[in-house]
Amino acid sequence: MAEVAVVGPGSVGSFFAAQLIAAGVPVMSCARRPFERYVIESEIAPRDVPADVVTDPAAVDTPVQWVLLTVKAHQTESARPWLDRLCGPGTRVVVVQNGVEQEERGRAVANGGSVIPAVVYCAAELLAPGHVRHHASSSLHVPVGADADALADLFAPTVCTVHPTEQWSRAAWFKLGMNVAVNGITALTLRRLDVLGDPGVDEVVRRILTECWTVAAAEEAGLGPDDVASAVDGLLANASPTGGTSMFYDRSAGRPLEHDALYGAVVRAGRRHGIATPLHDTLATLLAASSGS
Repeated sequence: MAEVAVVGPGSVGSFFAAQLIAAGVPVMSCARRPFERYVIESEIAPRDVPADVVTDPAAVDTPVQWVLLTVKAHQTESARPWLDRLCGPGTRVVVVQNGVEQEERGRAVANGGSVIPAVVYCAAELLAPGHVRHHASSSLHVPVGADADALADLFAPTVCTVHPTEQWSRAAWFKLGMNVAVNGITALTLRRLDVLGDPGVDEVVRRILTECWTVAAAEEAGLGPDDVASAVDGLLANASPTGGTSMFYDRSAGRPLEHDALYGAVVRAGRRHGIATPLHDTLATLLAASSGS
C-alpha cells in the first residue's frame, strides 16, 4: 500500500514524488492521464524513477498516511473525489499551494484528515506528464508541531527540506508578495523574468509589493511597506533572466491561471481591513480575462 499519495502531479508534485520514490517511499500518483515514469531534469536532484499512477478515484481502496495536495488552488474542488477516497482521520494532508488560504481550502476537502498548510519553494516547469525541468529550490515551510516534525522525517532521506516555523503567516505573506510582484507581469507580457529589466518595470514591482504588504501588516503577518525595498532589491538581483513563473508557464501552455489564490487573496484580505487594493483588483481582472475565467 502506498504511504503517500500525490494528488495533481504537475511540476511541483512530480518533483516531490520523484524524490520520495528515489528514497524508497511508496508513492501513489493521482492523475488525469497515465504515465510510466518520473523524469526530473535537475542540477541538484535528477531522477528517473517508475511511477505508480492511478487515474480513477474508485481504484483507491483504503486511506493513506500522507496526501500531498499539489493541484493548483483553483483545482482544489475538482480533487475532492480523490481525497474522499484517500483521506481518513489518520491522514495528514499537506496543502502544497500558493497563497495564504491553504488551510481553509484544505479543510474543505480533507474528509476528516488533518491539514498542514505549506509554503512551497520549487521552481519547476512541466514538460510532459511526469517530465519536469527543475530550476531551483526544494523546500516546504509549515507551521510548527507534531505534523511538521513527521513531515520533516518523511522527507529526511531526500534532497527536499521541511522548515517548521512559528511565523508561518509571515512566510506565507512573504511568498505571496514575491508571487504577486512578478507572476502577473510575466503572464500578461508572456515574458520570462528578463522582463524585470525593462524600463519602469521595477517600479511597478515595488508598487504591487507595497500594496500587498500593506495588507500583510493589517493581517499582523510581520511584514509591511518598510520591508519592500530590500525584498525587491534582492528579487531583482537574484532573478534569472531565463527563469519563468508558474503563471507564465500556465499561460504559455494555455492552462487556466491561479490568479484568485494570489491577487484575489490580497483583495479579500484588504476588504476585511478596509484597505484599497487597486493594483491587485486590476491585475486580477486582466488575468481572469486572459485565462477565460
